[in-house]
Amino acid sequence: MGVYFPHMESYITFMGILSATLAAFILGALWYSPLLFMNLWLKGKGITAETLPKRSKLYMTTTMSYAFIAHACIATVLAVVLEITQPETMKVALSLSALLAVGFMVSARFIDMVYTVEGKHYDAKNQINFAVNSLYYIAIVTLMASILFFIR
Repeated sequence: MGVYFPHMESYITFMGILSATLAAFILGALWYSPLLFMNLWLKGKGITAETLPKRSKLYMTTTMSYAFIAHACIATVLAVVLEITQPETMKVALSLSALLAVGFMVSARFIDMVYTVEGKHYDAKNQINFAVNSLYYIAIVTLMASILFFIR
């Protein structure tokens, strides 16, 4: 006799993980574009759009491929965590994902900022990049969780 688990739908699906990855990747393209935070991010790097280094198409393709793989890893791990915890409401899924993003990703970014070799960690440039990047990760992890919640 098998064990019955009511409302057990898997969070780990190819379509869910792919959709979450694509959505986060698209949000990243918008987040770091001139429409949203590109200029602020560049200010944090101490450069402008005019002084931004030119990159080859191969370099950009490779970079975007690595970023896509990294986003897919985040989506996959998040799907596993949601599978283990089985949140039954969107509120719980989003709360859990935001908690994970702040607890792990933002904390890691903070440590990176504190141990910077580019100026002092309390310089405005470092704090700007910390804020832009940290908010981005909170945004994509919660976006991914909402997609994974619906595509299960």
